[in-house]
Amino acid sequence: MNFKSARVHLGWGLAAAAAFAVGSQRSGKAGNSDSAGGDPVARTSSGFRSAAGGEIEGDRRARPGQNGRTDTTGRISTLFGIGDGMDLDALAVKAFKDANPIVRRLAFSKLLESMTPENALELRGKMLEMRAGGDEWDDFNYSWGALAGKAAYDFAAISEEHDLALTLTGWAAANPTGALAMLDNLPASMADQRGELAESIISGVADNNLALATQLAIQFAAEGKGNPDRLSRTLADEALRTGSPAEAAAWAAALPDGKVKGAALGRIAGAYVRSNPAEAAGWIGQYAGDPSARRAIAEVGQEWGKKEPLPALGWLETLPASGGQADGFRSVFGDWEDTNPVAASEYLAKMPRSAKRDAAVSGFASGYAWQDPQASIQWAQDISDPELRQETLTRAGHAFYRRDPESARTWLDGSGLSAEARQAIMNPRRR
Repeated sequence: MNFKSARVHLGWGLAAAAAFAVGSQRSGKAGNSDSAGGDPVARTSSGFRSAAGGEIEGDRRARPGQNGRTDTTGRISTLFGIGDGMDLDALAVKAFKDANPIVRRLAFSKLLESMTPENALELRGKMLEMRAGGDEWDDFNYSWGALAGKAAYDFAAISEEHDLALTLTGWAAANPTGALAMLDNLPASMADQRGELAESIISGVADNNLALATQLAIQFAAEGKGNPDRLSRTLADEALRTGSPAEAAAWAAALPDGKVKGAALGRIAGAYVRSNPAEAAGWIGQYAGDPSARRAIAEVGQEWGKKEPLPALGWLETLPASGGQADGFRSVFGDWEDTNPVAASEYLAKMPRSAKRDAAVSGFASGYAWQDPQASIQWAQDISDPELRQETLTRAGHAFYRRDPESARTWLDGSGLSAEARQAIMNPRRR
């Protein structure tokens, strides 16, 4: 079973209309295997006890008396002939075949609103018949998972289509308790999918409860469930969506040290620096000595350096020597050579020999190689670190070989490079 990595962003009010409003129909329906008989789990083996009433805080089950449905047709729907009394066939035709894009969106929204645990498979069949698109399938699977929980999940688990990831995400958004219980009792045949399933759960929980999703992600990462980078990106994207970059930065700062925090810092730094470079630099600079912030330091340096290389370099110069500082110098010069190679060269010529200068020269030579490979080779030869020098010479040499194979072979004969490096220049591995 393959899994989609993209997050669902239900547009045009579909999340409210389908994932939760129609959830009111779950109450009291014996056909819903997730809700029949009450809450299936009061305590999961993941260690999370439900709040008062037997549910983990963040569960979005319908309560008796709730009714998110409305029989009022809006003016736009009326204008385009989308009424409350239309049957599934008529709605499906408008949702997937109408020439007007607004009609298609409104009709598809009505289709999701009309979904029940009993007619979900019929609706799914109509979507197959009408050749629904990828975004529509994402919205349908998310909504079906939110509405029917385990019943939708069980179907998606054996479906030939790639339905499982988004179905589980919707289930976790509406009912974290049930989704976690499933993960705790995963059959042996699906054990190798545990990590991807855990990531889908985090994605859904984060849609409604970032605090709970954060707690779960930290636990999952510690237990080896899911990729820490993907778990962190999901959380960071939600923190950025719901708050300002500064607020997202404060959320990331409170995370415990580790891979989840490091990945979150990098994700948020990229967004923060685009909105306020100096402020982002001041924030991430406090983590300059933290290995987990290496990616974030480099991200700020790179993004700031694209527009203002000198201020970005001035900031990087103030940081303590670290992998993040070196990566930042490499990134700035890797872009500066495109916009002003003369100014970049002059700056490099004034830098004293150091690890950060080696990184800066490597970034410049690697980027400039496709413009002037011979000049790049000369710069690369000035790198003090032997390993980094050979790595940079290999990249520059490859550009030289692609442009002028005969001259490059002559240079290689006297380059002193290892046989492995020479092979990499003339026959690079395909990525």
